[in-house]
Amino acid sequence: MKTKLIVGALGVIATLALGNSIPAGATSNTTETKSETTSENVAPAEAPKEIIVTVKSGDTLEAIAKVHDTTYVRLFNANPQIANPDVIDVGDKIVIPAEKEKLEDRFSQLAPVAVAAATTYTTQEYTSAPVNSSSYYVGNGMWCTDYVHSKRPDVAIYGNAGYNWISSAQAEGKSTGSTPKTGAVAVMDGHVAYVESVNADGSYVVSEMGWNYQAGNYNQRTVQPGAFGSFIY
Repeated sequence: MKTKLIVGALGVIATLALGNSIPAGATSNTTETKSETTSENVAPAEAPKEIIVTVKSGDTLEAIAKVHDTTYVRLFNANPQIANPDVIDVGDKIVIPAEKEKLEDRFSQLAPVAVAAATTYTTQEYTSAPVNSSSYYVGNGMWCTDYVHSKRPDVAIYGNAGYNWISSAQAEGKSTGSTPKTGAVAVMDGHVAYVESVNADGSYVVSEMGWNYQAGNYNQRTVQPGAFGSFIY
C-alpha cells in the first residue's frame, strides 16, 4: 500500500511539473511588436514648386504681391526682365519668389528718374480739336485729357489727368509700357500728352494742351527719356 501511494504521489508530482511547461512545438499567446523604421518609410522632401503668374488686365506689381503675401520690391528683385516696377504689361510672366529665397537687391540700384527740361517749347491757341462732353474740360479752353482724346479717340478720358490711366488702359486690354513710341499717349501723374515722334537719341516730341495749367494753350516740345514714365500704345 505504501509503495502504491508513493508511486501515486510521484505521478501527481510529475503531472504537475508537466502542467507548468510548454510542450514542444506549441505557440505562446504573448506576441511581441517591433517598431522598424527604414528609409523606405520616409517620404523624400519635395522641392517647392515655382509659382508663375501671368499678368492680366488691371494688374499691378503691388496687387500681385498682396495676393501672394509678399512685397512688390521682392517681385521686382526676383524678375530681372522688369525694368520699371511701376510698368508691367498684360501677358508678362511674374515669378513669385519663395519666402526665404535670397534675392539680389535690384530695387535699391534703380536710378531716380529726372524730368528733363524741354529743349524746345512753343505756345499757341489751339481750337480745331473736338471737345468730348464727358471730359474734364473746364473753363474757356481745352485741357490735356481732351486733347489726347481728340488725337486718340480709342483712348478714353479715364479721369483726372494721368492718375490711374495706365491701370485703366490695361483693364481695357490696351498695351502699355515704358518706351515712347510715335502715336502713343504719354502719361505722368497730373498730365498726359501725345507722342508726335521719337528721335534717334531717345528724346521725343510731344504735343499737349493745358501744360502748366493753362487751359486752351497748345504746346509742342522735345523731352528727354524719363520725362513721362509710362505710355499707352
